[in-house]
Amino acid sequence: MEEEKKFPNKNKCKCPNDKKFYEEEYIKKKKSVKEISLEFGIALSSIYKRLKFFNLTKSRIGKENKMWKGNKVKYNALHDWIKKHKPKSMFCECCGKVTDKLEVANISGLYKRDISDFRWLCRSCHMKMDYSNKIRIGKGKNGKNK
Repeated sequence: MEEEKKFPNKNKCKCPNDKKFYEEEYIKKKKSVKEISLEFGIALSSIYKRLKFFNLTKSRIGKENKMWKGNKVKYNALHDWIKKHKPKSMFCECCGKVTDKLEVANISGLYKRDISDFRWLCRSCHMKMDYSNKIRIGKGKNGKNK
């Protein structure tokens, strides 16, 4: 039988040094490092070191992350998410112009976390779409809103 790997306790810290404790609290119960620290009185740095030692660190992405806001996400964060998840086109999906300067444009105006509700558009088409959908209000020649 394989001997369980233990964290070398050089500082004589009273922190749990077995992998099972961290698997239970961090992985199964999905507690944050801060929650574990507060509940058991363990320094954050000690927990991070042990998670790394036992190879339990993992980034909690998307719905796994406690900061996940789902559809309540703000404008800029939603656009960042779309840019990351929607494959970038090489041409404007409206006029067909080939350019590397494309913008993510919302189609419905509802700003849902739905990749199919966004298109890659050139700046010109993006502005035309926003003005025609009254998402943006332009200014006339005298600088006043139309």
